[in-house]
Amino acid sequence: MTNYRIIFTLLCCLSFIGCGDGDDEPSGGPKPALSMTIASSGANSVTLNMKRTNATSVKIIYKATGVITSETAQSVAQNGTQYTGTTVEIDGLAAQTTYTVFAVACNDSGEYSQMQYVRFTTDAPGPQMYPWEQSRNGILSYTDMVLCYGGSHHRTPYRWDKERFAPSVSYVDEQGKEHWLFDSFLFIEFQDSSRPDGGYYAYMVGLMKDYGFSAGKTQWKELIDYWFAGGSGMDALEGAVKDASARLGAPPSKRKVIMVLPDPIIYKVYDGKGNGKGDPGSTVYWGELNGRKMDFSTAEDRIAAYKWYVDEVRRRFDLSNYQYIDLAGFYIISEELVTPGDGWNHELKKSDEIIPPLAEYLHAINQSLNWIPYNRAAGYKKWKQLGVDYAYMQPNYFWEGQKPLSQFFSDVKANGLGMEFEFDEALLEGNADCDTYKKRFREYMSGARLNNVYGTKPLSYYHGTNALYDLSKSTAAKDREFYHEFCRFVLDNPMRK
Repeated sequence: MTNYRIIFTLLCCLSFIGCGDGDDEPSGGPKPALSMTIASSGANSVTLNMKRTNATSVKIIYKATGVITSETAQSVAQNGTQYTGTTVEIDGLAAQTTYTVFAVACNDSGEYSQMQYVRFTTDAPGPQMYPWEQSRNGILSYTDMVLCYGGSHHRTPYRWDKERFAPSVSYVDEQGKEHWLFDSFLFIEFQDSSRPDGGYYAYMVGLMKDYGFSAGKTQWKELIDYWFAGGSGMDALEGAVKDASARLGAPPSKRKVIMVLPDPIIYKVYDGKGNGKGDPGSTVYWGELNGRKMDFSTAEDRIAAYKWYVDEVRRRFDLSNYQYIDLAGFYIISEELVTPGDGWNHELKKSDEIIPPLAEYLHAINQSLNWIPYNRAAGYKKWKQLGVDYAYMQPNYFWEGQKPLSQFFSDVKANGLGMEFEFDEALLEGNADCDTYKKRFREYMSGARLNNVYGTKPLSYYHGTNALYDLSKSTAAKDREFYHEFCRFVLDNPMRK
């Protein structure tokens, strides 16, 4: 199944030589010439750009490709519909149908150009659900989401295999009893650095602005490939849950996967001012969709890129036929949702232009939209208005102990937010101030209980690149104590009952 456009632009004549009213005899004057390209298409319409020279109008005939026809420049000039604008919109088309448009440019003397044509396929009528999406009663619910960073070559370890997922899938308590742990897994990445080809690409606005480039379609596809690679990512999580099911029986529900969405970054380089490389101010760098180069200066094209990515992830997931995991939603990688007057440099993000249409698209296919802002980031009061379903605010207290947790919990409650719990390898024994970091995380747990966030709001868990795995394998007494305390906190979440 597909619900994105496939357009093949076939220019049958690249020459701009005209012919006088079907005559081979030259008239001596400049000849009409035409260049026709597809600007956009939908389920029932197409928009064409017409660049004509030495001509006052164009004439067009269009037909479904299955219709037998033999058009010539003369037949189009004589029988075609006349248009005088530089943009032609054709509507009333059938969905999911391939059409051919024939066109010539004409002047007032009755001369016309050589014929050109383009071929395209209209969209499906709105987003189409797979059976596993149709079976849902709206978006799926989940209570405890763990962040899994992967996709950038700088990360160690690089791949997520079954062994690495195992401590997040299930937990063995002090008495040797095994339990299901997290019910949802966020596959997340914000950049790709230390690549074998030497490239640096940002999936999020504002990263690597002095030496990297904004990720294009090729890098977006590489990120999808990373998570769908055989034996790792999706496959490995499926395998880890399957293995645990053999010991525990089936989980209460399939484990949910939430997939990161790269930012459709407006400029090739951060703010368009450059890092000394390439063409930093370009907004036409990402790649093509439907035979047309995307221009990220327009919200329409940024939204189209989002939809392409969503549909490609869903297509790959459907082909995999997983039995133990479910694709539940997508995640906005930017930690700010910038609207006019709220957040840094609205001109670089324009979240208000692209997030609501994205949310509408996802909701039409029973997929959720997720977001994790930093403490008091732009949009933390407006997340529901923008269409986000699950928003988890970061306290940032784990690293910046001077930030008052009392204010954080007040903001969370006032704005109906969920909470992200943060830790990394700094709390492992042997690291400087590990006791301080353990204490701060325990303040997260106690604060969530005291402020009635625990048990009433969804929770997410950041653990750096691999800290939870390392914690689960640590033999240090204080680490073991903390590990059991943390896992019990997740298990006992009243929202899981």
